[in-house]
Amino acid sequence: MTLRLRTPTDPERTRILYLARYAPDDPVYEMKAEGIASGYSEYHFNLFKELQGIGYRVASSSKPYAAWLAGGNVDYVFSLLNRMPIRNPEIFVSSLCEYQRLPYLGAPPNIRALAEDKYLSKLTFKSLGLPVAAGAAYAVGAPLDPPDFAGPYFVKDRFGAASEGITPDSLQETWEGAAAIVRRLHAEGREALVEEYCPGLDVTVPVIGHEPYLILGHVAPQSDQIGHILTEDLKLDDHLGNCLIDVGATAAPIADDVARLWRGLGPIDYFRVDYRWDPETGRRTVLEINICCYFGRQGALALAGSRWGFSRRDLLAHVVEYSLARQVSFRDQYRWIV
Repeated sequence: MTLRLRTPTDPERTRILYLARYAPDDPVYEMKAEGIASGYSEYHFNLFKELQGIGYRVASSSKPYAAWLAGGNVDYVFSLLNRMPIRNPEIFVSSLCEYQRLPYLGAPPNIRALAEDKYLSKLTFKSLGLPVAAGAAYAVGAPLDPPDFAGPYFVKDRFGAASEGITPDSLQETWEGAAAIVRRLHAEGREALVEEYCPGLDVTVPVIGHEPYLILGHVAPQSDQIGHILTEDLKLDDHLGNCLIDVGATAAPIADDVARLWRGLGPIDYFRVDYRWDPETGRRTVLEINICCYFGRQGALALAGSRWGFSRRDLLAHVVEYSLARQVSFRDQYRWIV
């Protein structure tokens, strides 16, 4: 099967503002020293160079306020600035861009916020008819009453990214053990989400916007932890990597899940749907949707794209061009109403 991706016809006419925590700051376009997050400096710099390699005119900044100054100066904002020390940081850049009617990467602010809230997104998935694990949210200071489902339990940050805060003891057999992990998260100022643990493997499904979208494949992030859970150190170091996986008959219901998500939340430039999948029973459980997910050469998106013959650069160019095309037509409808 031959499938074509979008390609820029004249990339030099597109001015892009690239934003990321370790993005080079104009005018010194050099890779920054590594920070506390292993590998992110190199990753952010390499994506900057890849956008330049496509032929786009790319300015770059690690400062979120650069988005406020972008209006009239750029044609598109490619932002990976998803984590900042504020509440709901994932919508900061997209909201600024919406105000300026400036096309940007990802999805509208309301969809971004929904995806980052692992509890509200769980409720949304359930309403769309997707299979989800039982779960309960615990705000800081809330009573730690046991949930209405039995263990084993899996405890995580309700708003965590890249498995932030997940350690081997996030998996607990008893409520007493789970409550202790909730208290630890609360002590760090984090809200907690407690879920019914689902046996099996993590499987992620990368999707790109297309006509209307394309499921690239099924990828299993590797884990050497008890319960095959993905801990924060595995996500940051990624020494075990990913592998393509055949999910057999489960591919059809996964495709139906993606169709339901797209009808309810789309269009989205690119995203992953993360599952727990039990190869013994075929049971699948949707964990979360990840918008603007990792675009590294060894990541799930690039790995799944390779089976179609797509390079990381091919996918990156397509995502930018798709994103520009989907946003160019509806800006004029907005007007002040008060």
